[in-house]
Amino acid sequence: MSFLKTLLLIAICSIHGYCQVSFSGQVTDLKKGQPVPFAHVILDKTSWGTQTDENGNFEIKGIKEGNYNATISSIGFTKKSIKLNLNTSHFNYKIELAEDASELDEIYVTAKSTETKIETKGFAVNAIETKDIKFQSVQAMDLLDQSAGVRIRQSGGQGSRVVYNINGLSGSSIRIFIDGVPIENFGPSFSLSSLPTNLIERIEVYKGVVPAELATDALGGAINIILNEEAKNMMNVAYSVGSFNTHNASLNTSLRNKKTGITLNASGFYNYSDNNYDVWGNQIYITNKFGKIDYITAERFHDSYQSYGSKIDLGVSDKKWADKAYVGMVVSDLDKDVQHGATMESVYAYRRAYQSTRMFNATYKKDGFLFKNLDISLFGSKSNLKRKVVDTVAYITNWYGELSDFNEDGKWEEWSSGAEAGVPTLNEDIESTISLKASGIYNFNAGNRLVFNFLRTGFQRKPDDPLKPLAERELIDTRYLTKDVYGLAIENSFFTDKLKSSLFYKFYNQNVSLKDAVRASRGGAVTAYEYDKTTTKNGYGLAVSFQLIRKLQIMTSLENAIRLPTGQEVFGNTAENINPSYQLNPESSQNLNVGLNIGPFRTSGHTFKLMSNVFFRDTKGMIRQAVANQQDETFSFENQDAVLSRGVDSELNYSYIEKLFLKLGVSLFNARFNKQFDANGSQYIYFGDRLRNEPYFTLNNNTRYNLNDLILKGSRVSIYHNLSYVHQFFRDWESLGSAGKDIIPTQLVNDLGFAFTLPNNKITISFDAKNIFNEQVFDNYALQKAGRAFYTKLNYNIF
Repeated sequence: MSFLKTLLLIAICSIHGYCQVSFSGQVTDLKKGQPVPFAHVILDKTSWGTQTDENGNFEIKGIKEGNYNATISSIGFTKKSIKLNLNTSHFNYKIELAEDASELDEIYVTAKSTETKIETKGFAVNAIETKDIKFQSVQAMDLLDQSAGVRIRQSGGQGSRVVYNINGLSGSSIRIFIDGVPIENFGPSFSLSSLPTNLIERIEVYKGVVPAELATDALGGAINIILNEEAKNMMNVAYSVGSFNTHNASLNTSLRNKKTGITLNASGFYNYSDNNYDVWGNQIYITNKFGKIDYITAERFHDSYQSYGSKIDLGVSDKKWADKAYVGMVVSDLDKDVQHGATMESVYAYRRAYQSTRMFNATYKKDGFLFKNLDISLFGSKSNLKRKVVDTVAYITNWYGELSDFNEDGKWEEWSSGAEAGVPTLNEDIESTISLKASGIYNFNAGNRLVFNFLRTGFQRKPDDPLKPLAERELIDTRYLTKDVYGLAIENSFFTDKLKSSLFYKFYNQNVSLKDAVRASRGGAVTAYEYDKTTTKNGYGLAVSFQLIRKLQIMTSLENAIRLPTGQEVFGNTAENINPSYQLNPESSQNLNVGLNIGPFRTSGHTFKLMSNVFFRDTKGMIRQAVANQQDETFSFENQDAVLSRGVDSELNYSYIEKLFLKLGVSLFNARFNKQFDANGSQYIYFGDRLRNEPYFTLNNNTRYNLNDLILKGSRVSIYHNLSYVHQFFRDWESLGSAGKDIIPTQLVNDLGFAFTLPNNKITISFDAKNIFNEQVFDNYALQKAGRAFYTKLNYNIF
């Protein structure tokens, strides 16, 4: 009988090619004896794995006979490895995991993080973790661009002007923060385009409705960058090199003396790129003496970018009288060539811009200040910025970087204005910003609290240009912009946290005053212009979340939102070819979000989570970039009367046993000009048109696969692919012009890469290939971005 069983077993194995066995059991807590749910059980160097159920049970079927190493892991427990000899049909194991105190501390911190609190209050928010991405050669903007509802638009290569779009609203309607502090305080060279991902812990994206805690006048949303601030001693360095002579380096360190509490947090970065990628299309051409146009493929030749900066905070932490008490300093500098104006029609070969920022700041934070229920946070800063633009050469240059001689008479052609972007200039702006932020939270009990925020920003700019006539310079005085934002919120939780609400009110006050010299036209007479205006506005809103059933949460938020003009929009910026728009008015919007969070659902190692948000924006007086001035390639900002925006964004997240991760984001924005008649009763031709120069359908896909012990035992390899799709859209109003009017074409971009981490987790080497099919990619007003590019990065955790 035993012989017959053996023959039968051999026959079955022959049919299947190998004997299939199963591996099952239960994972429990070594100390408490309780089941460990959702623990990962993986057979190393194979595709077999699963997750335990809510009772800690698991089963893996269809395994080939043989010897294996199994790794069992769960958050809060020490990872465990066991050896298996699977040579019979079924094995059942009892596996015990020991608690890991360091991971339990990490869980506690995460549970108290801002993102977790906000996500359960009803706000439409995405929290983007950088833990698995910081080793790649990517910028923070690349991470944002992969998030549903978010579109990052850039005017060229590294260091170029960036416009953020959330649910169809863009520009300064979207406010950027670093650790809750407006990014303007840090200077232009300390930005999302220059900040390495190594320095970032996470990025929070608020869509439309923004909580009072950020104390800002964001109308379309907000992006809050949370920098790394380790509680333990650490030091990390990273260096990346790649196409277009691009170099990026960063240093991040945190040191703390446990006895005294003295703490040092320091970080720094350096970026350089020639940005000499190829461009082609209907704006890239040369003209001969007969006026014949030849379209060419040209290399950008005057677009180098260099920035560097550091941020240092020194003080004490985790003391009885202060959770944090720091004084700090931010230093950042920028040096940049300017290749062209607002479009690529006019080529520059000599125009340059320089910027330098110095900021001093102080931070104090204490939970349980005076009373155990009162938490306070204070921040103050004083920053000084110097910006200089050099444009004194009048020679006309073509896209080959050659001086133009249209008549072939040996004389180089010159711009009639005397410089490449208008009149000659050595303009220097000296800006000073004082910022004060105070936040207070009174906790009535575990689920109810009162939140108060105040932010004052005092901005002033003193412009001067030694090339302007003395009489004109004497008419120019310092420009001032002072803004106060007050925020008050009542947050409640009911039915054991199933229902949460946040009712908030915001008060805005802004004063703009200036004295300038204005020309009616180029070469016209100069007249004195004075402007002084104070604006006050009120905003309010409500955010609610309700857990209908387990794993299903519905969220809604609405706000009467206000957005005040920024200093750059009002006063202009010569370095970015932006003209002043002194009489800009605030914009307002009725914002509504309704969203669902479904999951996460876990079954047999598979995890699914879906987030979806439907939005509505009714905006009055929207502040947007106007069409570029064709004469000198500059632009200004304007109030558009009414814009109605509706749409939906959804994000699906899937993972399998901590090996395969997939994220799919789809966004549809339907933003249209919504004022039918002008002041004279005439109908706007473009009434009902989509907003010009704005994408309205995007899709993003991110796939990552992790392999453990592939080359060395204890090593980790991560392979990833990103796909970005942007549907075609009109450059100008679709009702204007002929059938052949400018269209920004459909764009489909693929990125590939991998990262290899050595067994000690100290060194990671990565390689990234961007835009692997060399697609022509456009952004702001048909400005072409880089094609195919390759980068490699070394990341080293010193301790």
